[in-house]
Amino acid sequence: MKIIGLTGGIASGKSTVAAVLRSLGAKIFDADAASRQAVAHGSQGLQQVIAVFGADYLTADGELDRPKIAKLVFEKQEALRQLEEIIHTYVRREAKKFLEQCRQQNMSAAVLDVPLLIECSWYKEVDLVWLVAVDEKTQIERAMVRSGMSEQEVRARIAAQMTLDAKRQYADLVIDNSGSREETELIVKNEWEKVLQMED
Repeated sequence: MKIIGLTGGIASGKSTVAAVLRSLGAKIFDADAASRQAVAHGSQGLQQVIAVFGADYLTADGELDRPKIAKLVFEKQEALRQLEEIIHTYVRREAKKFLEQCRQQNMSAAVLDVPLLIECSWYKEVDLVWLVAVDEKTQIERAMVRSGMSEQEVRARIAAQMTLDAKRQYADLVIDNSGSREETELIVKNEWEKVLQMED
């Protein structure tokens, strides 16, 4: 079974590529969704977060106060490391379960959709790295529309991430998502078919 690691920067269109792959029958592990589950209300992960950071980081409903914890980890590297350790342990465990299920179903390929695939060294655990990319101008415009952030805020987010050029060095395939959705769909469809024809 071939394992594809799907990644891309903020507003690059990774979700679009994942949606196309799903429509083609691909099984996809969503690391973002697993990260949210890791610290969901009542979870063991949330208990660990409280133990490390304190109950001040809970909302009145007992949920994780995401804006508050995001501010903390954006400012303090050690806090980010501690939070990531809690979340990544859970996400990796769920990813292993997902891949095992795919193998049991005799899937030819499976996709790990991981925003920080390269930064967290997950690229070492996949057969192919697919990087979704757009030019910076398009990336900023899309991120502003999608999130409501200002241009300055978007630029700060992009600056905090690994650069696209640095990521390209790890990629087996760069999917240019600057054009129309139809163009992206065609690229993804052709590349997915190639993967299904590969020998293990």
